[in-house]
Amino acid sequence: MPAFQYQALAADGTVKTGSVEANDRGDAVRMLSRRGWQARSVQPVTGERPTKAAGKTAAADAPAELRVTKADVIRFTEDMGDLLSSGLQVEQALHAMENRTASGQGQMAKKIRELVRDGVPLSAALRQVSTTFDELYCNMIAAGENSGSLPDIMDRQSRHLRLMETLHGKVVGALIYPAFLIVSGVALAIVMVTYLLPKLAGLLGGGGRELPAMIKASLWLSDILRHWWWALLILLGVVVMALFAVRKSTAFLSEWHKLLLTLPGIRDITRSHFELLYFETLGSLLSGGVPLLFALELVRKAVTNLHLRKGLSKAEELVREGASLSTAMRKTDVLGSQSIDVVRIGEDTGHLAEVLGKAAGRMDVQLTRTIERVTALIQPCLLLVMAVLVGGLVWTMVSIVFSTLGQLNQR
Repeated sequence: MPAFQYQALAADGTVKTGSVEANDRGDAVRMLSRRGWQARSVQPVTGERPTKAAGKTAAADAPAELRVTKADVIRFTEDMGDLLSSGLQVEQALHAMENRTASGQGQMAKKIRELVRDGVPLSAALRQVSTTFDELYCNMIAAGENSGSLPDIMDRQSRHLRLMETLHGKVVGALIYPAFLIVSGVALAIVMVTYLLPKLAGLLGGGGRELPAMIKASLWLSDILRHWWWALLILLGVVVMALFAVRKSTAFLSEWHKLLLTLPGIRDITRSHFELLYFETLGSLLSGGVPLLFALELVRKAVTNLHLRKGLSKAEELVREGASLSTAMRKTDVLGSQSIDVVRIGEDTGHLAEVLGKAAGRMDVQLTRTIERVTALIQPCLLLVMAVLVGGLVWTMVSIVFSTLGQLNQR
């Protein structure tokens, strides 16, 4: 009988590893389920002679990864939640989705169903089909499978994903108009410096008078842009390549993320977005039956800001040593004082998941207001900067015109 190496998640959140002897991979998964463990990885032991069934499931262990978008994940989660809530089993729901061709959902459902039919848990099947189903998503599904509340978890996941998508859209939408102003202002400044300014300055030729310092500086900048534009493009390309090379380094990202927490305006949005993500995700995990320590680990992995992630790691260690979550958050200074009070109230009442969920709903409204307020401040500030830049160029050109007229009158 072949042996299989396994990695499984126990009910208390600990990871179990070892090997079992089973007829095939599906039988090994079922053996782990009878122990109350959720299989995360089941692989044939190297050197064992696989049976026909084992060979079939081994081939299914590494399917070609599909290209799945975030929109596909949201649509899949919503449809699966609806089908499971109507009374269908997981395999039946996947079978009902196989005939759908929109965005490749039918192909994705077929591959997932093949794995589930061979005894692979839905959470593990999602991991194998595409990395777009991230660790947080798959562990939420595993929690639903363990607790028997998969339809509720699917519904909660769909709402969570829609919320995160909406937040991303709000942030991007708030930056569109400022970005348009910056690009337009820079383009206008380049046209004025490289074309209009030399034309007007040419009127001063032969006058013999000393030009004002502002006009000299503008003409010097115009000469550089007109004659050395290729060198500036090369320099810009080198800078972009250097930033691209270091953009994924931990040191660079950590400093950049730390900077985002200090910039006026952006700091408020970053903080509000982080606290909303933290409360929404942690509340969903705890409601799904995930143990606190394991839930904190998953939330930490879901946070993209490395500076905040370091603080969460310290808080996680304090909780592991026996401190309450609110105390750990206060010592690490990751959350604001009001958010820490919310966590403390949830711990005192014994309904931490419910309190976090309700607080996340309020934070969504607060984040919307913060984005609107910061956007309202950014736009006039950018307009002021553009006005100073363009106004300075116009004043320079007007000065050139008046200087030219003055010289003509003296002749």
